[in-house]
Amino acid sequence: MTEKNSTLLFIIPGFFYIEDFQKLLYYNDIPLGTLQISSFLKERANVITNIIDLRLEGEMNNKLNVETSIKEDFKKDFIKVLERENIQEFQNIGINCYTSMNFFQTNMIADILKEEFPEINIIVGGYHPTAVPEDFTYEDSPFDFVIRGEAELALLDLFNSSIIQKSNSNRTKILFSKILIDINSLPFPDYELYLNKYPYKDKFKFEFYMSRGCPYQCAFCADNYKFRSFTFEKFKEQFKELIKIVQDYNSKNLKIGFADQTFNKVSISERVLDYIFDNKLQEDFTFSCQNRVEVISENPKIIDKLRKCRMTVGYGLEAVNKNLLKEMHKTENPIKYIENVKEIIKKYKNDNDFYCRLNVLVGFPGENQETFNETIDFINKHALHKNIQISPTLFSNYPNVFVYKNMKYYEKKYGTQFIRNWWKLELNAFKNAVPQKPSKIYSLKDMIRDYKDNYIKILKVFKRNTFTELVTWKRFFNKWYSEL
Repeated sequence: MTEKNSTLLFIIPGFFYIEDFQKLLYYNDIPLGTLQISSFLKERANVITNIIDLRLEGEMNNKLNVETSIKEDFKKDFIKVLERENIQEFQNIGINCYTSMNFFQTNMIADILKEEFPEINIIVGGYHPTAVPEDFTYEDSPFDFVIRGEAELALLDLFNSSIIQKSNSNRTKILFSKILIDINSLPFPDYELYLNKYPYKDKFKFEFYMSRGCPYQCAFCADNYKFRSFTFEKFKEQFKELIKIVQDYNSKNLKIGFADQTFNKVSISERVLDYIFDNKLQEDFTFSCQNRVEVISENPKIIDKLRKCRMTVGYGLEAVNKNLLKEMHKTENPIKYIENVKEIIKKYKNDNDFYCRLNVLVGFPGENQETFNETIDFINKHALHKNIQISPTLFSNYPNVFVYKNMKYYEKKYGTQFIRNWWKLELNAFKNAVPQKPSKIYSLKDMIRDYKDNYIKILKVFKRNTFTELVTWKRFFNKWYSEL
């Protein structure tokens, strides 16, 4: 293997047609999965890596800000970025098509690379290639390799093999490792690679994973693969390193989010809380995590530990309609589930400094005005409080979730109308991912009207929501409604 073939330039694509509301959601995330791959390949295969984040490059360059997908404008400025990063030194480009929202730009990036630098290998991985590899394997595809599933071992095999050398075959190769990696063997993510390139102090959201996958299989979730977690020793080793990183780069905003799908389902979670409290990290840091309602109900005393650690918890309420909860695969006992939610809410209402977040999913197949109002009525009656942050989200039909794989079922039972292959349209992908009708008696326009009119009132109650966030939220949904 030549030295050049041991080089890999990662590209993080942005989003065409993105608006300010989505930037608030998607532009402060560090590409943690890519940084994990970088450190792994450096350690195991001596691969030299670099990274370009087109989301942040776009903020510094109007044409890369990609409000529309005009290829020639994008190409001109994209090549300038590549030249600045000495593209000639790299034999391999890895594009992280993390979500289907990135697909359109991912394809354009690959087309430009193949046109301008035909000898470079183009590798694509992420949730979308895992779900729909055929989107990258068509005739004359610019992609040389498609990674399905977890990337570390598949890429390690690639860089240790001869097929990384440019072959004469024009056929795209799909790489898939049947072995799930032992996450306790992973090195610390390559934060320095990213933060030295984009040293935006106090800008980024720092997250920590002590597990992969999810022990649950909700019908709307993309993290539907095997659940594995850190040992406590591995947690301590990596958490100490992250603490130092956050202190260096977010000194005015010391926050860490535990990004595991359900914090307390991780076997070491209570030891983690004890570690935070015993080391007095809560005196300087604030923490957040996601949790399941039923896990808390099984161990209600855990809320006291969460409070002592200044841990803001997001609970997946999603809806209160019994049928919707079952269809979402949230619970088989909706009555008990809702009672558990009420008990959790009571605990937070009685605390002056402690708050939680209730996540609500609107527009899941089968939603209608009655089910929508059930959730609104529940919030107004039980959860409208300064210590309860309501976080509403519209259901998006990603191709690697249960719903997408079973669209015919929802179309027949509820009259749901989906846009198939919505990620290929030259429009705002965030809007196209939402079903055109969640049910035959509830149109998208009616749902957006109800959504914007009801939730803006609810969002205002929680005083930690900033004025800018509220204005941006309201402007986006008002504009969307006017377009329908």
